[in-house]
Amino acid sequence: MSTTAAEVTVSAAAATAVATKCHMFKIEGFKRIKTMYGNGRSIDSCGFEAAGRTWRIQFFPDGNRAENAGFVSLVLKLDDNDEDAAAAAGNDDVLVEFRFSLVCHPDKLASRAYTKTCTTTFNKKARKALGCCQFIRRDELERSDYLRDDCLAVRCDIAVLNNPVDVKEQAAQAHDLERLGVVCDCKDDACKSHHVRVALSFREALVKLFLGCFHL
Repeated sequence: MSTTAAEVTVSAAAATAVATKCHMFKIEGFKRIKTMYGNGRSIDSCGFEAAGRTWRIQFFPDGNRAENAGFVSLVLKLDDNDEDAAAAAGNDDVLVEFRFSLVCHPDKLASRAYTKTCTTTFNKKARKALGCCQFIRRDELERSDYLRDDCLAVRCDIAVLNNPVDVKEQAAQAHDLERLGVVCDCKDDACKSHHVRVALSFREALVKLFLGCFHL
């Protein structure tokens, strides 16, 4: 069955963030802190706002629970103490994507970042703190370049996602028509040649993928 461009309609679903925020939590005097704060004890950052809600980073030098002892745990906490503000922010369920990273020192910016990403839902009953319980082994951190002069810094990038996902109608674009294999309505010879090249390269890629399955 052949289809023309005029007969094509397109819907697009996109997960968008209603708010983003970057917060850095600096830990100074790590040796003393790890002695003072044993397993299950955390130092909390100051509160920071994203999407009308208040958040804090919890830093556990020796893990947030007994099974995570020997690890540094990093946890994101939803800290809405003001119920009126929480109610004004909307639904109690908050879908969040967040990433914890150890911040490199200025002369080590080319080093590979140590990063972990989570996507989770905070809700009134099961919240209020979720994250990376075994973010990094403490002995590994102490040998790394991320800890220098007894100081380190944690970066938290947070995106509060729009829920439900928005679905909108869009005008069909040239690349949409190519992906659907729709016959080009162009009158320009150069444009037609372009579509032919795209179709051939796509077919060649499929052949290579098929042959690769048999290791030929």
